[in-house]
Parts: sequence; C-alpha cells; structure tokens
Amino acid sequence: MKGILLQIFSHIAVRLLRFKGASVGNDAWILGFPHIKVFADSSITIESRVSLLSVGFANPLSVGPLRLVTMAPGAKILLGTGSGVSSSRIIAYKEIIVGKETLIGADCTIIDSDFHAWPLPARDEPKCKAINIGNYVFIGTRCTILKGVTIGDHAVIGAGSVVSADIPAYSLAVGNPARIVRNIAAFSDRSETKFASGN
Repeated sequence: MKGILLQIFSHIAVRLLRFKGASVGNDAWILGFPHIKVFADSSITIESRVSLLSVGFANPLSVGPLRLVTMAPGAKILLGTGSGVSSSRIIAYKEIIVGKETLIGADCTIIDSDFHAWPLPARDEPKCKAINIGNYVFIGTRCTILKGVTIGDHAVIGAGSVVSADIPAYSLAVGNPARIVRNIAAFSDRSETKFASGN
C-alpha cells in the first residue's frame, strides 16, 4: 500500500514539474515536491529514470526541499538519465549539466555564478561559467560545486568538499578547496568487471 501511495505522489510531482515548465522524462521518481523555477527562455530538463528526493523521510540528511532554478534567459539545467539528486540546490545563470547515473547527496549547492560582482558594492553583472559534471560521479553530502568546474566521469567528491577547480575522471577529491587524494581507476575497473560478471 505504501509503495502504491509513493507512486501516486511521484506521479503528481512529475505533473507539477511539467506544469511549472520543466521537461521530465519517463520513469522519473520524485518524492516530495521540489521547488522549481524556470526563467523565461531557459530550460530545466530531467531525463528518464531520474530520482529526485525532496522530503525528509527519504534521506535523514535532508535539510529542506530540492531546488532547481534557472536565473536568466538561455540558462540550462540538465539532469542525465538515471541520475539522482537529494534535497540540494542547483541554480543556473548559464548552464549546469549532470551526467547519466550521477548521484548528488543531500544538502549540496551547485551554482554557476558568483551571484554578485566583486568588490562590493558593484553594479556589474556577476561572473558566470558553465558547470559540467560527468557520468557515474558521486558527490557526497554538503558539497559545494562552484562556477566553471568540470568533474570527470567516475569521480568521487567527499562529503563537505568545496570544488572550485576541475576534477579529472576517476579521482577521489576531498576538502576545502577540494584536492585530489587518490586515483580510483583500478578500483572502478574491478567493480565494473565484478558487476558485469554477476558476482
């Protein structure tokens, strides 16, 4: 019975996101009601099999609803096939791309802008630069991803990290600012081989 109710609420949430202007693919799984704002002439695209968690019981680390917001004409947020986001904030002035099967933990902030010019007070437009997060990336709870960052496929970002520079594929990065502490290619290769063999 609980599973049926969750499916009904997920279906309602999908319809709500579509009503608010997002493009939502098939088999999206949404718990709770994310805060979504699609600026005129911008786009938020949620591809198939994406999971969005925006309610406390779905993740005990949640501190509030999931927020997906575009802030300017032409801005773009894309959540790739099979990705998952838990009660975080993704706010785009330009472009934020999240690759397929990438997981973003609770209470993360991903922003492609400084939100204001510097030094204060300043009347200039804030600096913006696109963010590209690859496929099969894991981003731990309470991470911050800043403008202009590219995170390579299969990278892992440790909890609480602040990513202000590119992280190569198959890297484990931690800290503020995030630093690479290990190459995890060998571990990832073993995991994929084991998965493929069914063991």
